[in-house]
Amino acid sequence: MIRSLVGIIGFGLISLTSCMDIEASQHLDRIAELNQTVDSVETVFNEHKMDSIGAISLNAYTIENRVKRNYQADTIDMELGRKMDAFKLMRKSLKSLGTAQSSIPVSIEEERTKLKELKNDIENGDGEREKYAEYVAFEENKVNQLRVLLKDYVTTKESVVSTYKELHDELNNFSLSLLEQ
Repeated sequence: MIRSLVGIIGFGLISLTSCMDIEASQHLDRIAELNQTVDSVETVFNEHKMDSIGAISLNAYTIENRVKRNYQADTIDMELGRKMDAFKLMRKSLKSLGTAQSSIPVSIEEERTKLKELKNDIENGDGEREKYAEYVAFEENKVNQLRVLLKDYVTTKESVVSTYKELHDELNNFSLSLLEQ
């Protein structure tokens, strides 16, 4: 009887340990996937990094001021007004673009550090084991937020570059022509 009780308890412990190992393995696999996603986010960010934010902002501001100071008409052509509004919105978008460009690399490194720490905790059995799934889900949420931030950054960057290329030369020439009047 005692042998069978010891056997049942031993079998239960072995089963419990193997379940914990399976869960830990699943958590480690998910962390590896999250690390790959973070690497992908970094790659895409580096491919879309914009070094000319300051120059574009200065050019846009200069054109806007030149038009403000030198345009004397009582009315403004609707098409010109739309173009100037689009140009202003583009310039204002540069601030959020610059902020995102600074924060994304920091967020990437912070997430890498957190994933590494979580991986080490799971491998070593440190911390509250019953909360590992919760911790992995939390980090997964943060990686998803990072992906959304990157998507917004790329979309805004493409919009800014498109608007700048489309309108800069025309509005710059117009603003310079105002100086000649």
